[in-house]
Amino acid sequence: MVDLIPIKKLYQYVSLQRQDLPEGRRYIYGEQKLPSVTTVLSATKRDKGALDAWVARVGEAEAERIKNEASLVGTYLHEVIERMVAYRNLPRPTNWEMCKGYELGYKIINTYFHNVNEIWGSEVSLYYPEKYAGTTDLVGVYRGKPAIIDFKQSNKPKKREWIEDYFCQLAAYALAHDKIHGTTIDNAVVLMAVRSDGSTAEFSTAGREFQGYKDLWMRRVDQFHEAQEKTGVCNEQEND
Repeated sequence: MVDLIPIKKLYQYVSLQRQDLPEGRRYIYGEQKLPSVTTVLSATKRDKGALDAWVARVGEAEAERIKNEASLVGTYLHEVIERMVAYRNLPRPTNWEMCKGYELGYKIINTYFHNVNEIWGSEVSLYYPEKYAGTTDLVGVYRGKPAIIDFKQSNKPKKREWIEDYFCQLAAYALAHDKIHGTTIDNAVVLMAVRSDGSTAEFSTAGREFQGYKDLWMRRVDQFHEAQEKTGVCNEQEND
């Protein structure tokens, strides 16, 4: 990849250990067990009605099958990009999910990676002390501006107004990167490949709008920790 896109190691990124617990994923940073970005997003989701309605419509077993399949395809999509950036060979596909994930990963690369001017890090662990932690897909320069970049796959095309959580996720990574590495990342990009029709989409946010997502994200972080504290108090009272 360095022959196509400069890989610049401008920052020293730490590798954080992850733990999947009943209450959600946690990242270990020193003595802190920081909730993952996706755990916070899931716990503070404002409208779960659409998801519940979908599960009721298709049935729990079918919903679980669809979610697991999508998760596998997404994993293999990311693997294509991670290995290409790291100059590592891809394993030979052994199932159809791998084939589809590889296809979608290469579709994103072929469609959008000419806009990536620099890569600072791939699969980078980021944390905001005492608040949260997570792993961003890519950080670097996109269309000439420092940016957090995320790769998504979707069963069907999505409208911009449906992806608020994606922008909050990227806002979380930008804030953590700024906090630890002294940057001022003001751009976020979601690159999406769609399974149903083979299309792709680029969604971006910057400036005042992105600041709005950063503010929204931190409110959701505070909401998450307040709920955790209340749960802890209730548990203590029950044990007395």
